[in-house]
Amino acid sequence: MKIFIGKLLVFLVLLFAADYLLGSIISDFHLETKNINLQNTNYGFVNYNNDDILFFGASEVSHSFISNKVTKETGLSSYNLASDGCGIYYQYPLLETVLEKHTPKVILISAYQLTQEGSEYLTRMYPYYNNNEHVKEVVDELHPREAVKLALQGYVYNSQIIRIFDGRSGNSNGYVPLPSISELTEIQKSINLPEGEVYEISDDTKFYFVKFLERAVSSGATVYVYVPPILEKVNQPYLNAVKSIANDTGAKLIDFSTDYSLLNRKELFNDKIHLNHEGAEVLMDKFIEVLKKDGVY
Repeated sequence: MKIFIGKLLVFLVLLFAADYLLGSIISDFHLETKNINLQNTNYGFVNYNNDDILFFGASEVSHSFISNKVTKETGLSSYNLASDGCGIYYQYPLLETVLEKHTPKVILISAYQLTQEGSEYLTRMYPYYNNNEHVKEVVDELHPREAVKLALQGYVYNSQIIRIFDGRSGNSNGYVPLPSISELTEIQKSINLPEGEVYEISDDTKFYFVKFLERAVSSGATVYVYVPPILEKVNQPYLNAVKSIANDTGAKLIDFSTDYSLLNRKELFNDKIHLNHEGAEVLMDKFIEVLKKDGVY
């Protein structure tokens, strides 16, 4: 029995040592990855460098806000921190991490964060769990049993392996352009916009979204809640909820959901919810005008 226990202990020691060594190696690759989404994540959680204008959200932001164009036109440094698929549980600790280092002049977040649960994308933050109190707080609150698993580096990086070794890089200060499409979809061919889906806003999502806005506003930054243009009629109760939250927290609302100078030019869209690069250029002209009107530059 003693021999068995001794062998078991040796096995466990070797297992944890191998896990630790492998994790250290993968961690280095993770920090140097060329993957489009992980570059943004590493920049925000590790390498943030005091930008003036920051964009938060999921794919409707990462493919629409051209950081370099904003910088060229305003003279203010800009970075698009949006990451495809990531909801407010990702955005809030990212904001807190950024504000520990610097208060930007402008913070923008997409209103669609209210419609995304996005807790499955918490895995994108796992590599920072042990060294970032904001990540740890959110992960522990949403998935309290993960703490034990996250002691294993193999578990931390398990969902990241394919991305880490993805060498495709199309990231320009966080902005990832989408191409124009050769053939319009049925929605794009239609003259009238179809009725949109009814968005449900959970209490937990709303809580963190409000928490994000309150923290951003209290930092002294100019804070915008962005309602993107999409090729459907946006549900009015949802819009009313967004307006109410922005008003209550002191954030400014910029609503492009009824901007028909965009919606009537369906060739500016890559699909129903994403602008292509030409559409992003048009959107940026409009956003830069908002910054100018509000005296940001």
